[in-house]
Amino acid sequence: MPTMHPIKNICLAFGGRRFAAAGSAGLLIFLGLAGTGCRITATRQVSDPAPAIARLQAGGSIKAEADRLVKPLLASGEVFGMVVGVVTPDGATHCFGYGQTGRPGNFDPPTGDDLFQIGSLSKLFAETLLVRLVEENRLRYEDTVRGILPTNIPVSLEAGRLTLYDLATHTSGLPREPFTRSQLVSLFSYFLHGNNLYAHLTIPYLLDYLRDCHPQPKAPREYVYSNFGAGLLAYLIEKKTGQPTADLTIEKICRPLGMTNSVFFLDAGRTNRLTVGHVGGQACWKSANHPLAPWDMGDLLRPISGMYSSVNDLLIFARANLGMMPTPLAAALAQTHQVQINTSRGGEALGWIVSKYDGRTLTFKDGVMSGYCSYIGLDLDAHVAVVVLANKFNWDEKVGMNLLLRLASTTAAGGIKPKGR
Repeated sequence: MPTMHPIKNICLAFGGRRFAAAGSAGLLIFLGLAGTGCRITATRQVSDPAPAIARLQAGGSIKAEADRLVKPLLASGEVFGMVVGVVTPDGATHCFGYGQTGRPGNFDPPTGDDLFQIGSLSKLFAETLLVRLVEENRLRYEDTVRGILPTNIPVSLEAGRLTLYDLATHTSGLPREPFTRSQLVSLFSYFLHGNNLYAHLTIPYLLDYLRDCHPQPKAPREYVYSNFGAGLLAYLIEKKTGQPTADLTIEKICRPLGMTNSVFFLDAGRTNRLTVGHVGGQACWKSANHPLAPWDMGDLLRPISGMYSSVNDLLIFARANLGMMPTPLAAALAQTHQVQINTSRGGEALGWIVSKYDGRTLTFKDGVMSGYCSYIGLDLDAHVAVVVLANKFNWDEKVGMNLLLRLASTTAAGGIKPKGR
């Protein structure tokens, strides 16, 4: 996906037509922030895999390829700490740590059991939960906002007609985040200090917005990635089931898979295993490598962006998505891989992006949050997966997609199975 101009990025991210509500002072701040070169979208930088394929075919190891990708980023300062995990076609997993955890007095590289905030990778779990609840006949994709919310909650006619499917596929017509005065203040604080960009997005804010918002009619709508819409989806799941969506995610997805370190709230033991996030490319007036606390995403966005997890847990999730372990979630996981809409960046599935790279179809998702970034990618045909978690914010994903493509292409070339070490 090509890098976009910063001003266009921010306009697309926050809904340009609502910008006028912020006033002329907001415009000056907006132009000043855009002029710094700060960005608002992640990109994946993929290089020619042929040299790596030749090395792997000649007996090279997965760790050596991971080292080739990560160590230059450590040397340049783009990475503070990182864990890379791999699933090979035989179902084996491999995990490699680099850099530092950032915890006081701890100078060791993070391990597969250390925790990171995984940002929008959380959406994979929320979308899988939706599919599972539909399987159980507790929800229907055609359930509407108006049909789920209590009648004493006023919503506009257009917002009331939105369905769970519209929200799950980002075709609701809702913006990424509503660009209001509150958002402008959060945006300024985010670029200046690295503070939570979404702190003002609460359930009361959502309900107030739904009362007066008027999404386009369904026919002309296009795909617009919407954190706000995903948060609404999670809220509707909670209202329909009577259980918090985050709790349901643990109960119906993480627990059956044995993902014991994937949580939305940290206890004392897990807090001690949390890596410290760091400033990267997002806080334009704060020094690189400055520690950043994890963001509290609140009740609205927590289920779709506030999960903590480890590489070892996400390798379990990857194996389950590759069909490598028996689980009652198999059908739901497989359904999330199905492309629902084609866009300029590839196919949009339920949470996943499905795109062609060097002739291979890769199914992946990445996330950026506070001082962290995350990636999970699958090649469903080659039965290979890669997970990358890092404790420094970076818009450019340079490790996960490259390693996945190299390993998958090697595996597909004569059924060669790369060595772990």
